[in-house]
Amino acid sequence: MTADVLLDLFFADLSIEQRIARIVETGWRQVETWKGGNAGELKAIGQACSAQGASLVSIVMNFASEKDVAPVCAATRAAFLERIDRYSDNALAAGCSAGIVTSGDRLSGVDYYRQKAALIEALAGAAALTARKGFRLNLEPLNDKVDHPGYFLVSREEAVDIVRQVHAPNARVLYDLYHQQIMGGDHIAFLLANLSWIGHFHSAGVPGRHELFTGEMDYPTVVRRVREAGYTGCFGLEYFPQLSHEASLRKTWEYLQPALTD
Repeated sequence: MTADVLLDLFFADLSIEQRIARIVETGWRQVETWKGGNAGELKAIGQACSAQGASLVSIVMNFASEKDVAPVCAATRAAFLERIDRYSDNALAAGCSAGIVTSGDRLSGVDYYRQKAALIEALAGAAALTARKGFRLNLEPLNDKVDHPGYFLVSREEAVDIVRQVHAPNARVLYDLYHQQIMGGDHIAFLLANLSWIGHFHSAGVPGRHELFTGEMDYPTVVRRVREAGYTGCFGLEYFPQLSHEASLRKTWEYLQPALTD
Protein backbone atom coordinates (compact mmCIF):
# COMPACT_ATOMS: atom_id res chain seq x y z
CA MET A 1 0.00 0.00 0.00
CA THR A 2 1.38 3.38 -1.01
CA ALA A 3 0.36 6.99 -0.44
CA ASP A 4 0.31 10.09 -2.62
CA VAL A 5 -0.12 13.85 -2.30
CA LEU A 6 -2.49 16.00 -4.36
CA LEU A 7 0.02 18.30 -6.01
CA ASP A 8 -2.49 21.10 -6.67
CA LEU A 9 -2.91 21.92 -2.97
CA PHE A 10 0.74 22.29 -1.96
CA PHE A 11 3.48 24.87 -2.64
CA ALA A 12 1.42 26.59 -5.35
CA ASP A 13 3.75 29.60 -5.46
CA LEU A 14 6.64 27.44 -6.72
CA SER A 15 7.41 25.91 -10.10
CA ILE A 16 6.27 22.35 -10.79
CA GLU A 17 9.82 21.09 -10.38
CA GLN A 18 10.24 22.87 -7.05
CA ARG A 19 6.85 21.74 -5.77
CA ILE A 20 7.55 18.09 -6.42
CA ALA A 21 11.03 18.41 -4.93
CA ARG A 22 9.56 19.89 -1.74
CA ILE A 23 6.94 17.13 -1.51
CA VAL A 24 9.63 14.46 -1.91
CA GLU A 25 11.74 16.14 0.79
CA THR A 26 8.88 15.64 3.26
CA GLY A 27 8.79 11.89 2.63
CA TRP A 28 6.17 11.41 -0.09
CA ARG A 29 7.15 9.91 -3.45
CA GLN A 30 3.85 9.84 -5.34
CA VAL A 31 1.61 12.68 -6.48
CA GLU A 32 -1.70 13.08 -8.23
CA THR A 33 -3.29 16.11 -9.85
CA TRP A 34 -6.69 17.58 -10.64
CA LYS A 35 -5.33 18.56 -14.06
CA GLY A 36 -5.86 16.43 -17.12
CA GLY A 37 -6.54 18.66 -20.09
CA ASN A 38 -3.16 20.34 -20.48
CA ALA A 39 -0.88 17.73 -22.03
CA GLY A 40 2.19 19.94 -21.73
CA GLU A 41 1.66 20.61 -18.04
CA LEU A 42 1.05 16.95 -17.31
CA LYS A 43 4.20 15.99 -19.17
CA ALA A 44 6.16 18.54 -17.11
CA ILE A 45 4.77 16.97 -13.92
CA GLY A 46 5.78 13.53 -15.14
CA GLN A 47 9.29 14.69 -16.02
CA ALA A 48 9.69 16.45 -12.67
CA CYS A 49 8.57 13.30 -10.88
CA SER A 50 11.10 11.20 -12.78
CA ALA A 51 13.87 13.63 -11.89
CA GLN A 52 12.96 13.37 -8.19
CA GLY A 53 12.45 9.60 -8.08
CA ALA A 54 8.68 10.09 -7.71
CA SER A 55 5.67 9.14 -9.82
CA LEU A 56 2.40 10.63 -11.02
CA VAL A 57 -0.35 8.16 -10.11
CA SER A 58 -3.69 9.76 -11.01
CA ILE A 59 -5.42 12.66 -12.77
CA VAL A 60 -9.01 13.93 -12.83
CA MET A 61 -10.89 13.10 -16.03
CA ASN A 62 -13.95 15.29 -15.40
CA PHE A 63 -15.21 17.50 -12.60
CA ALA A 64 -18.60 17.15 -10.92
CA SER A 65 -19.74 20.56 -12.15
CA GLU A 66 -18.89 19.99 -15.83
CA LYS A 67 -22.35 19.46 -17.33
CA ASP A 68 -21.14 19.15 -20.92
CA VAL A 69 -19.25 15.90 -20.20
CA ALA A 70 -21.36 14.45 -17.37
CA PRO A 71 -21.68 10.67 -17.87
CA VAL A 72 -24.99 10.63 -15.97
CA CYS A 73 -26.51 12.38 -19.01
CA ALA A 74 -26.99 10.21 -22.11
CA ALA A 75 -26.95 13.28 -24.38
CA THR A 76 -23.35 14.13 -23.43
CA ARG A 77 -21.93 10.63 -23.77
CA ALA A 78 -19.99 11.30 -26.96
CA ALA A 79 -18.35 14.35 -25.40
CA PHE A 80 -17.58 12.37 -22.26
CA LEU A 81 -15.93 9.55 -24.21
CA GLU A 82 -13.91 12.03 -26.27
CA ARG A 83 -12.73 13.60 -23.00
CA ILE A 84 -11.74 10.23 -21.56
CA ASP A 85 -9.87 9.31 -24.73
CA ARG A 86 -7.92 12.58 -24.83
CA TYR A 87 -7.18 12.86 -21.13
CA SER A 88 -6.03 9.26 -20.87
CA ASP A 89 -3.59 9.90 -23.72
CA ASN A 90 -2.34 13.00 -21.90
CA ALA A 91 -1.86 11.03 -18.70
CA LEU A 92 -0.12 8.08 -20.32
CA ALA A 93 2.33 10.42 -22.07
CA ALA A 94 3.20 11.74 -18.60
CA GLY A 95 3.71 8.26 -17.16
CA CYS A 96 0.34 8.08 -15.39
CA SER A 97 -2.07 5.18 -15.92
CA ALA A 98 -5.15 6.04 -13.82
CA GLY A 99 -7.83 8.72 -13.71
CA ILE A 100 -10.83 9.75 -11.64
CA VAL A 101 -14.35 9.88 -13.09
CA THR A 102 -17.21 11.83 -11.50
CA SER A 103 -20.87 11.23 -12.30
CA GLY A 104 -22.02 14.82 -12.71
CA ASP A 105 -25.00 16.40 -10.98
CA ARG A 106 -28.54 15.04 -10.81
CA LEU A 107 -30.69 15.86 -13.84
CA SER A 108 -33.94 17.62 -13.06
CA GLY A 109 -37.01 15.78 -14.30
CA VAL A 110 -35.11 12.61 -15.26
CA ASP A 111 -35.82 9.36 -13.45
CA TYR A 112 -33.01 8.23 -11.11
CA TYR A 113 -32.67 4.83 -12.75
CA ARG A 114 -32.41 6.33 -16.23
CA GLN A 115 -29.55 8.45 -14.97
CA LYS A 116 -27.89 5.46 -13.35
CA ALA A 117 -28.25 3.44 -16.55
CA ALA A 118 -26.68 6.27 -18.54
CA LEU A 119 -23.77 6.37 -16.10
CA ILE A 120 -23.25 2.60 -16.34
CA GLU A 121 -23.28 2.70 -20.15
CA ALA A 122 -20.91 5.68 -20.28
CA LEU A 123 -18.46 4.14 -17.82
CA ALA A 124 -18.57 0.82 -19.68
CA GLY A 125 -17.72 2.61 -22.91
CA ALA A 126 -14.92 4.55 -21.23
CA ALA A 127 -13.53 1.39 -19.62
CA ALA A 128 -13.47 -0.45 -22.95
CA LEU A 129 -11.78 2.50 -24.63
CA THR A 130 -9.08 2.87 -21.98
CA ALA A 131 -8.49 -0.83 -21.35
CA ARG A 132 -6.82 -1.04 -24.75
CA LYS A 133 -4.31 1.52 -23.51
CA GLY A 134 -3.65 -0.06 -20.12
CA PHE A 135 -5.40 2.83 -18.34
CA ARG A 136 -7.62 2.51 -15.25
CA LEU A 137 -10.70 4.52 -14.22
CA ASN A 138 -11.91 5.14 -10.67
CA LEU A 139 -15.51 6.32 -10.21
CA GLU A 140 -15.93 8.66 -7.26
CA PRO A 141 -19.01 9.08 -5.06
CA LEU A 142 -18.98 12.47 -3.30
CA ASN A 143 -21.00 14.08 -0.52
CA ASP A 144 -23.93 16.36 -1.31
CA LYS A 145 -24.35 17.65 2.24
CA VAL A 146 -21.34 19.99 2.41
CA ASP A 147 -19.21 20.14 -0.74
CA HIS A 148 -21.26 19.04 -3.75
CA PRO A 149 -24.98 19.82 -3.43
CA GLY A 150 -26.89 18.27 -6.30
CA TYR A 151 -24.26 15.64 -7.10
CA PHE A 152 -25.74 12.39 -8.44
CA LEU A 153 -23.51 9.65 -7.03
CA VAL A 154 -23.39 10.03 -3.26
CA SER A 155 -23.84 6.38 -2.25
CA ARG A 156 -20.82 4.10 -1.95
CA GLU A 157 -23.17 1.11 -2.30
CA GLU A 158 -24.46 2.46 -5.60
CA ALA A 159 -20.90 3.16 -6.76
CA VAL A 160 -19.92 -0.46 -6.14
CA ASP A 161 -23.09 -1.67 -7.87
CA ILE A 162 -22.27 0.47 -10.90
CA VAL A 163 -18.73 -0.87 -11.30
CA ARG A 164 -20.05 -4.40 -10.76
CA GLN A 165 -22.45 -3.89 -13.66
CA VAL A 166 -19.76 -2.33 -15.83
CA HIS A 167 -17.79 -5.52 -15.14
CA ALA A 168 -14.49 -4.22 -16.47
CA PRO A 169 -11.15 -5.03 -14.81
CA ASN A 170 -9.98 -1.42 -15.23
CA ALA A 171 -13.06 0.21 -13.65
CA ARG A 172 -13.20 0.55 -9.87
CA VAL A 173 -14.44 2.90 -7.13
CA LEU A 174 -12.48 5.77 -5.66
CA TYR A 175 -13.36 5.64 -1.97
CA ASP A 176 -12.98 9.11 -0.47
CA LEU A 177 -13.06 8.69 3.29
CA TYR A 178 -13.76 12.39 3.81
CA HIS A 179 -16.88 12.33 1.62
CA GLN A 180 -18.10 9.00 2.95
CA GLN A 181 -17.61 10.01 6.57
CA ILE A 182 -19.98 12.92 5.92
CA MET A 183 -22.43 10.57 4.23
CA GLY A 184 -22.50 8.08 7.09
CA GLY A 185 -19.15 6.59 8.12
CA ASP A 186 -18.84 2.94 9.23
CA HIS A 187 -15.97 2.54 6.79
CA ILE A 188 -14.17 -0.59 7.92
CA ALA A 189 -17.13 -2.96 7.67
CA PHE A 190 -18.03 -1.65 4.22
CA LEU A 191 -14.47 -1.72 2.95
CA LEU A 192 -13.70 -5.23 4.16
CA ALA A 193 -16.82 -6.44 2.36
CA ASN A 194 -16.09 -4.58 -0.88
CA LEU A 195 -12.32 -4.13 -1.03
CA SER A 196 -11.93 -5.85 -4.39
CA TRP A 197 -13.99 -3.04 -5.94
CA ILE A 198 -11.86 -0.22 -4.53
CA GLY A 199 -9.19 1.18 -6.85
CA HIS A 200 -8.01 4.28 -4.98
CA PHE A 201 -8.54 6.17 -1.73
CA HIS A 202 -8.77 9.86 -0.89
CA SER A 203 -8.63 11.36 2.57
CA ALA A 204 -9.04 14.57 4.57
CA GLY A 205 -9.95 15.54 8.11
CA VAL A 206 -13.65 15.72 9.04
CA PRO A 207 -15.00 18.31 9.56
CA GLY A 208 -13.19 21.02 7.64
CA ARG A 209 -11.25 19.02 5.00
CA HIS A 210 -7.90 19.83 6.56
CA GLU A 211 -5.07 17.61 7.89
CA LEU A 212 -6.04 14.02 8.63
CA PHE A 213 -5.00 14.26 12.28
CA THR A 214 -7.27 17.26 13.00
CA GLY A 215 -10.67 15.63 12.67
CA GLU A 216 -12.94 12.99 14.15
CA MET A 217 -11.56 10.02 12.19
CA ASP A 218 -8.94 7.49 13.24
CA TYR A 219 -7.16 7.26 9.92
CA PRO A 220 -4.31 4.96 11.00
CA THR A 221 -6.79 2.29 12.09
CA VAL A 222 -8.69 2.42 8.79
CA VAL A 223 -5.47 2.35 6.76
CA ARG A 224 -4.04 -0.54 8.75
CA ARG A 225 -7.21 -2.61 8.40
CA VAL A 226 -7.50 -2.23 4.62
CA ARG A 227 -3.78 -2.89 4.18
CA GLU A 228 -4.00 -6.05 6.29
CA ALA A 229 -7.02 -7.10 4.21
CA GLY A 230 -4.88 -7.01 1.08
CA TYR A 231 -5.29 -3.56 -0.45
CA THR A 232 -2.09 -2.66 -2.33
CA GLY A 233 -3.14 0.48 -4.20
CA CYS A 234 -2.78 4.20 -3.49
CA PHE A 235 -4.01 6.22 -0.54
CA GLY A 236 -4.30 9.85 -1.58
CA LEU A 237 -4.06 13.00 0.55
CA GLU A 238 -6.65 15.47 -0.73
CA TYR A 239 -6.87 18.03 2.05
CA PHE A 240 -6.48 21.79 2.39
CA PRO A 241 -3.51 22.36 4.73
CA GLN A 242 -3.86 24.66 7.72
CA LEU A 243 -0.22 24.37 8.78
CA SER A 244 2.69 25.49 6.63
CA HIS A 245 2.81 23.08 3.73
CA GLU A 246 6.12 21.53 4.72
CA ALA A 247 5.05 21.09 8.35
CA SER A 248 1.70 19.69 7.28
CA LEU A 249 3.19 17.02 5.02
CA ARG A 250 5.90 16.06 7.52
CA LYS A 251 3.41 15.72 10.37
CA THR A 252 1.01 13.74 8.17
CA TRP A 253 3.89 11.44 7.20
CA GLU A 254 4.63 10.77 10.87
CA TYR A 255 0.92 10.20 11.58
CA LEU A 256 0.16 7.86 8.70
CA GLN A 257 3.36 6.08 7.67
CA PRO A 258 3.40 3.44 10.45
CA ALA A 259 -0.07 2.26 9.41
CA LEU A 260 1.03 2.04 5.78
CA THR A 261 4.06 -0.12 6.49
CA ASP A 262 4.08 -1.86 9.91
